[in-house]
Amino acid sequence: MKINQSELKDLKSVITLTIEPADYQEEVAKQLKEVRHKAQMPGFRPGMVPAGLVKKMYGKGILADVLNKVVGENLQKHIEENKLAILGDPLPNDEQGKIDLDHDDTFTFAFDIAVAPEFDAKLTAKNKLPEYTIEVTDEMVDKQVKAYTERFGEYIPEDKEKGTKAEVKPCKVDAELFAKVYGKDAPKDKKGFQAKVKEDIERSLAEESKYRFGIDAKEAILKKLEKVEFPVDFLKRWVLATNEKMTQEELDKDFDKMLEELKWHLAKDQLMKEYNINVEKEEVEAFAKRIAKMQFMQYGLMNIEDEHLTNYANEMLKNENQLRGIVERVVEDKIFAAIKGVAKIEPKTISQKDFDKLFK
Repeated sequence: MKINQSELKDLKSVITLTIEPADYQEEVAKQLKEVRHKAQMPGFRPGMVPAGLVKKMYGKGILADVLNKVVGENLQKHIEENKLAILGDPLPNDEQGKIDLDHDDTFTFAFDIAVAPEFDAKLTAKNKLPEYTIEVTDEMVDKQVKAYTERFGEYIPEDKEKGTKAEVKPCKVDAELFAKVYGKDAPKDKKGFQAKVKEDIERSLAEESKYRFGIDAKEAILKKLEKVEFPVDFLKRWVLATNEKMTQEELDKDFDKMLEELKWHLAKDQLMKEYNINVEKEEVEAFAKRIAKMQFMQYGLMNIEDEHLTNYANEMLKNENQLRGIVERVVEDKIFAAIKGVAKIEPKTISQKDFDKLFK
């Protein structure tokens, strides 16, 4: 077998594989023999169908399958041995000649490939990133306490005779409410309850601040790739080849977003290597539990037992899409944490109102 690769030009190249009889004849003969042993045909005993007839009936299909396997394995081997950081998948070269399985015994296959451009996604102390601390006001605490009194209040049904509508009568801010919200770890008095509510709000806002830091860090990283050239024509061709239902119009509309996602994927791969980042099973499970806890908190359920959180998280992780998404978020969290050690972090205290404006 001969494998040649053309010189890279605009991040693109052509890999040509020449498959000779010695590369496939033994495997083809082996498969024909196996088919003959299993073949059943009127007029012949099982396993006694003439080899020539078996070859005539099945030879072409077997040859095609064997060639596809040989080409695929050797193409992948060439890519791995030469450490080619290819984008997408190899695509058949448009100028490749027709493959004639009936008359030829030597076959040439040509594939277009594109490789990732060189870039540096690392941030340094020259990169300034804000880290927000969102103020928790007494008004925010009072609003949350009021929400608890309404959530655990008394439901008063509609009374048509009296002409009253259904409503919830807020409960008192007392030990009974504290226990309903926080269970066995409930504070003993109103002051302690307010302090604990404030802690919960601060914890929730810290997550929002962390999310915002991730957005700003990602923007700073992608800005470093802003002027990096990509083989756009190849990528568009690859997207259309691997998404049969996608139209050219849809591709043109969504391609910029696709390219941005590709850049981020490549940047993450580089930064994972730079910061020696690995994701452990325990980290994924812990993150899933964190998501579960936050979801319960949205409904005012603060004292969910760890066993229930674990079960809920395990159910999430059974879904492949959710598992993949959680792993990606763990990776990103670890990258952003590493960035805090190299970029210049500027702490900023901000109101909830002004913080919300950052997303508009």
